[in-house]
Amino acid sequence: MECVVDDDGDSESASNITFLYTLGEGACPKSFGVNVARLAGLPSDVLQKAKIISEHFEKEMKGEAVQHKITPATACDKLKDLKCLLNGSSTIDTAQVKALWQSLQ
Repeated sequence: MECVVDDDGDSESASNITFLYTLGEGACPKSFGVNVARLAGLPSDVLQKAKIISEHFEKEMKGEAVQHKITPATACDKLKDLKCLLNGSSTIDTAQVKALWQSLQ
């Protein structure tokens, strides 16, 4: 959907956006979901959190931010490994701790 964005240059304030209700060709260069949420009247604290998450997501998609390699499933596996290391004996194998640490990085 095509739109017109009036950006006043102040990164802290929201851009004024006008949706033209016409279908344009190609992909949208930016997400305007936070602007839509603002127009819908969502609370400002929700909009601020959404803006931060959206900016981080856009950086990840452009390859400008480090993507997380740990999924919830692998996090559980790593916690189990850590529990085994800590409960296994009175001494901790530093090689195992180092290997676990490297797998988490």
